Amino acid sequence: MPIKWFIPWLFAFPLLKILTGIKINGSIPKKGPCIVACNHASALDPPVIGITACREVYFLAKIGLFNLSKFFTWLIKSYNAIPVTGIQGLRTAVRLLKKGKAVVIFPEGTRSRKGYILPFNPGVSYLAINLGVPVIPVYISNSNKKFISLILRINQLKINFGKPIYPAGYKRDRENYDKFGAKLKEEIIKLR
Repeated sequence: MPIKWFIPWLFAFPLLKILTGIKINGSIPKKGPCIVACNHASALDPPVIGITACREVYFLAKIGLFNLSKFFTWLIKSYNAIPVTGIQGLRTAVRLLKKGKAVVIFPEGTRSRKGYILPFNPGVSYLAINLGVPVIPVYISNSNKKFISLILRINQLKINFGKPIYPAGYKRDRENYDKFGAKLKEEIIKLR
């Protein structure tokens, strides 16, 4: 793990554990290319994944996040947030995956404030099938609850990392992207 990830992880992981009592099940591979696909209910989700992944990860992020403030832009760029601007975000993800990196993508494309998983965009399926990389399904529970309820343990913050889903046997067409996306969504829902 690079030093820019190790030092913050050294402090952030115990702090997250002490403050919230987070329960972690499973993990992602320590090496090799993979896509980490997670439900998205809160702004807390990216840092939770970054802290609990135990390896350097890269995040595809909405362009609007880079316009909030100079400090926030610097912060998220420092921890590998990549602005998704049309095809450029996918190209960057392709380059990273070809280099053996882990790329975090929220397939819903935005936070779900309704309490259920929104329809998936085809980007994860496209990348997995075309590059032949596994996808790690992830479900974070209760990140959308008030932070005080997590600290007081009224709600338990949990992150469940599933087993890798391999795209073997899927063809490079819209029908198969949809099928793979449906399988991924089903596996994420099973992790609740």
